[in-house]
Amino acid sequence: MNVLDFEDVEIPEGVDMLTGIFDAQVALMDKYHDIERDRGFIVVDDESQGDIDNRFVQFRIKDLNARAIEELMEAMNTLKNKPWKQSEVTTDKVHFYEEIGDALHFFIELCITAGMTAEDLARIYHRKHAVNQFRQESKY
Repeated sequence: MNVLDFEDVEIPEGVDMLTGIFDAQVALMDKYHDIERDRGFIVVDDESQGDIDNRFVQFRIKDLNARAIEELMEAMNTLKNKPWKQSEVTTDKVHFYEEIGDALHFFIELCITAGMTAEDLARIYHRKHAVNQFRQESKY
């Protein structure tokens, strides 16, 4: 089963897209944490989420980071063209996007585990964006 099996999925209306992604990930986490716990994985309960001084929270964040990186590497591996090759290979765009989506799932869970909300992520993104704009404009 993959993303092609769910082409007609609707994006929830009436809610900010990033908030909707965070809400969907929380719902997913509620269901699969029991599965992961049963298989010996360390998961973080709601009470510990956001306590980034907690060693188990830190372990889970590191695990989620590794999972996100693994998915990004899988996305990278779908890109077959090399600068030194004469012929170009068509990229499986759906597979590439699916791996990016997998990485996003793990990244959003990492954010939630660290105690970040969609608003926190948007705020820090826009703060960093302002820094980058300043650097470009000032030739920093």
